[in-house]
Amino acid sequence: MAINITGLSYTYANRAAPALRDVTLDFRPGEVTLVVGRSGSGKTTLIRCINGLIPHSYKNGTLHGEIRCFDQSTAGLSLAQLARRVGTVMQDPDKQIVASRVLNEIAFGLENIGLPRERIVARVHEVARQLRIEHLLDRDTHTLSGGEQQKVVIAATLAMQPRALLLDEPLASLDLPSARTALALFRRLADEGIAVVLVEHRVAEALRVAPERCVALHDGSVAFDGDTAGFRAWLDARHKTQDDGASPVSRPASSVNSASLLSFYDVHFAYPGASGEQLGGVSFDVREGDVIALMGPNGAGKSTLCKMAIGLLRPARGRVIVAGEDAARLTVAQLARKVGYVFQNPAAMLFANTLREELSFGPRNVGMPEDRMREAIADALETVGLSHLSLDQSPFGLSFGQQKRVAVAGVLAMQPRVLILDEPTAGLDDGAAEDLLCRLLRAARGPQAIVMVTHDLALARRFANRVVLMAGGRIVADGPPRDTLENDEAMRRAGLIAAEPLASG
Repeated sequence: MAINITGLSYTYANRAAPALRDVTLDFRPGEVTLVVGRSGSGKTTLIRCINGLIPHSYKNGTLHGEIRCFDQSTAGLSLAQLARRVGTVMQDPDKQIVASRVLNEIAFGLENIGLPRERIVARVHEVARQLRIEHLLDRDTHTLSGGEQQKVVIAATLAMQPRALLLDEPLASLDLPSARTALALFRRLADEGIAVVLVEHRVAEALRVAPERCVALHDGSVAFDGDTAGFRAWLDARHKTQDDGASPVSRPASSVNSASLLSFYDVHFAYPGASGEQLGGVSFDVREGDVIALMGPNGAGKSTLCKMAIGLLRPARGRVIVAGEDAARLTVAQLARKVGYVFQNPAAMLFANTLREELSFGPRNVGMPEDRMREAIADALETVGLSHLSLDQSPFGLSFGQQKRVAVAGVLAMQPRVLILDEPTAGLDDGAAEDLLCRLLRAARGPQAIVMVTHDLALARRFANRVVLMAGGRIVADGPPRDTLENDEAMRRAGLIAAEPLASG
């Protein structure tokens, strides 16, 4: 047995309810085990317990039960010792990247264990080839898109050649071809004898690797544990129940005659040292009433474009107009009153010790009066479905999905006219992501327009009135979902149609 878990329970410090409740599981060499569950069901906590982050990094919680890794109790192993046996790819790639250059990042762990230089170089290039990221090796890590960062983290983990591999939502930021490449590699690693534990919300895609075993967690307990056939039947039964109770979504109508809230005019941009432009002449409007799905392959320039709207980046050429004003003449604080940006990873936004401090920071910085700020915070928490939380608790004790909602609430509390969501489904299961978007669309004081950077076709079809497809720093299609998503050539260029089927080699 690679990993044996017996009677595992864990409660985070300052939280009353346990995150895991009496979990008993085995993970075997040569098998892929798919682990699923709603946001907050305990999946990430399970990963942290196996790789030693609990209790080494998450202190003062209450831990019961035993974990054995290759027949040795993890209780007596350090984080470094566990890392030699178990490789982990976490939800947030920012937390794992330590080097300024991609090649050095992939080589970092190998250097720490004293591997000879020639073996390090060979192994770095081998995993880069497997993940098709050789072209990124000389890039600075801070210039990478979220999806590119995720590939680099996967490569750095695989370079260590672990005996077990823990993957916490590895597909969240990846376009379809990249996701299929990664899944094929995970399948091959399992076939070569590695125990692969795949925690994933993109369940339909993950099932393509034919996992030997599927586990579903609910409220910290094991709700299903069995083979793929049984899991599909279990899923079908649950989906039928959920569909019977689902309320329809009213998608926004065309906004062609509405007022423009955000406009890009021939925007060009290149990162310092990059071989080409990240944006090569982008022009489009975000109008009142729009729900735009901004889609394209990793590195297409989607996040770079969105950062222009909030002043984190400035165009080399072209203009960005926000609510009728040139963004170049506005400070970041002034722009934040008009355009709110929710980063893909909540860790990039959360910093305060309590929810009260966290949610007050933005409104206070934009000069909102205290009485209006309290009302705005209450409205924001209600909108994201977290009004039951105490404002005195720490955001860092929440699940990744709850942290994501807190990050959205922090932006909503500033009451921007345009809300930009970078990968809104990352860290949220399908139901939670759809619930969040439904709440945003129905909120009485919600944003007047939403731009969501996503790879999720179902989300785009259900919620967007426009789909903007990007590739190579340019817009290749812009129109209603029924037109844009049926344009096979544009979809292929935007990384939404895989060029080849999933393979095991």
